[in-house]
Amino acid sequence: MKPVRLGALLCVLMSACQDMEAPCEQGCTVPASGLSHVFGQGTLTHDVNPRTGWGGLKVRLSGGTAHVLETTRDEQLGSKRRLVARSLASQVLWTLEEAPGEHFSDFTVHPSGELTLGVERTGAERGGYDLVRLSPGGDVLARQPVPQPETLPAGDLGTGLPPRPFRMKSRPAHALTDGWLRTEARGEDVVVAFLSFVDEPQERPDIPPKDLVSGVMALRWLESRYAEQWTRLVDGRHRVEPVAWAYDEFRWREAPQRPLLAVSGDGAVVVGRTWNTLRCLASSDIFQAPPRMDCLIGEDVTSPMDTEHQPFAFTSFTATGEREGTHSFQPEGVAEFVVFDLAARGGELAIAGTAVRLDASGGIDYYPPFPGSDVRMAPYDGYVAVLSRGTGALRYERYVGGERADHFSALRWTDDGLLAAGATGWDRWSGGMSISRGAGPLLALVTAEGSTARMRTVPMDGSQRHFHLLGVDARDGAVVAVGLAEAPMTHAGDGGQWANMTFGGLTVELR
Repeated sequence: MKPVRLGALLCVLMSACQDMEAPCEQGCTVPASGLSHVFGQGTLTHDVNPRTGWGGLKVRLSGGTAHVLETTRDEQLGSKRRLVARSLASQVLWTLEEAPGEHFSDFTVHPSGELTLGVERTGAERGGYDLVRLSPGGDVLARQPVPQPETLPAGDLGTGLPPRPFRMKSRPAHALTDGWLRTEARGEDVVVAFLSFVDEPQERPDIPPKDLVSGVMALRWLESRYAEQWTRLVDGRHRVEPVAWAYDEFRWREAPQRPLLAVSGDGAVVVGRTWNTLRCLASSDIFQAPPRMDCLIGEDVTSPMDTEHQPFAFTSFTATGEREGTHSFQPEGVAEFVVFDLAARGGELAIAGTAVRLDASGGIDYYPPFPGSDVRMAPYDGYVAVLSRGTGALRYERYVGGERADHFSALRWTDDGLLAAGATGWDRWSGGMSISRGAGPLLALVTAEGSTARMRTVPMDGSQRHFHLLGVDARDGAVVAVGLAEAPMTHAGDGGQWANMTFGGLTVELR
């Protein structure tokens, strides 16, 4: 399999890293001066690993190293993940693969170059969420379960949860599952957000549990272990049951479930998620906000099954764990809306995803897939917005799109604006959830206040398969994004054609 070509990019990174600040996660500003120029004048290159191969889910750049969480799926639908570190000339520095019964959920990079990897032991009935500390060279420094919280305030539990509510177990994962255990660096410490089944006895052990609960925990790194600083409940007892017929190639069906996590430069923590009626009611019952009636008839809430219309909510906490409040949001005048990533900086929160706007008459301006066609396609546009962390008020928003459908899967907040990566040029039939034309990779830079949106695309023929980006990062005027190549579309595996469900890897560089 041809190696991913990162050498040219990493040469730039290596020469710059001598005077750069320490690597930072979503919570702080990515030093990316020159991105505006790069998006206007820079060279865009790409590299493809054909299927069946490893595709990229997330990338983080630290000095001269690119860390990538990768996934693969074989012809029997078996999947595996690995964490890879690459250096100059695409040299693989180290690789850590999942062991049987493990699921690599997420990772983060600390200023020292050490990493924290979130792992679920899928066979564990409870307590299966682990944190693994890795050296810059990939050596395991420590591994331990996420601690059972000792600082969780009794008031967070309300009357409907056991004293230890988190079972630390999720639903079965597949190759593209956006894990229920999320990690973000806070200096050498780490913050984790998690969605879990409620930990209580089951009347029928043979029937999987359904009730969920979510939390967030700040942990201090003590050289050999993680120690709890504080833990807070995010959402009380609720359920999420996304409809089975929703397509998953862009992880639409994952979005209603998994939490999103960001840490701001002041140490504040933000947890985002799709806002459904049961999550809203749980918040109302325990924290008396929002009003219960808003959860039943409010516009900024959806059903536990919906995948197309997904209003967004975020809850913020101070650096010491005080709950600042929950705010819900969706753009005005949209028929569909999904948030796939977020970032925090100072008193603001940025989100990225996709939306279908309503026209002036309150309908949807569907488009034909080709001139003269009677078939109508849903007009998705990539969407980015900045909200006030304190009030949830919209600071500014920007729709980004081409002639067909677009969306953003990943977001980074840089000194030059919001850097987003996703997919462009795909078609979704208006009468269902089926995608009939594959996607090509999309990069965009939305400058301050949303005044300018610059797009860069790769001319890849995605008519029969998808080529799309799932992760992005930037350093010193250079961008690297990772994703999937030759990925399946909605009905690729119909009739047991499992070989069509495989994919390869895609790396895009802009410098």
